[in-house]
Amino acid sequence: MGIDDERARFYFDLVMYSLNDAARTALEALMSSGTYEYQSEFARRYLAQGREEGRQEGRQEGLQEGEMIALLEVLEARGLQVDEQSRQRIAVCTELKQLKHWLRKAVSVRSVQELFES
Repeated sequence: MGIDDERARFYFDLVMYSLNDAARTALEALMSSGTYEYQSEFARRYLAQGREEGRQEGRQEGLQEGEMIALLEVLEARGLQVDEQSRQRIAVCTELKQLKHWLRKAVSVRSVQELFES
């Protein structure tokens, strides 16, 4: 669990307010240099956790996109016309299970509309 943006801004503001001018200037220079490395175990842990969550989300999105592309390819390879409304319905689906279900059905349906029937 990470810190939400609002709380992070609050902490940043509190730290910056608490520093004297020289410390604030030095901190701003260090942060803008692009070479700062987190010092606390707390920050390193949450950074690593955020990266892992990002990787997992990326993998999930990649799987979804792959299923969507495969579904459209199967429909088109079978000569079924995919109208814009159906294409949009497929494109906005974020449920991998649903996309897999449609992909399995795509090999035998007679129309794209039949794909969406229970």
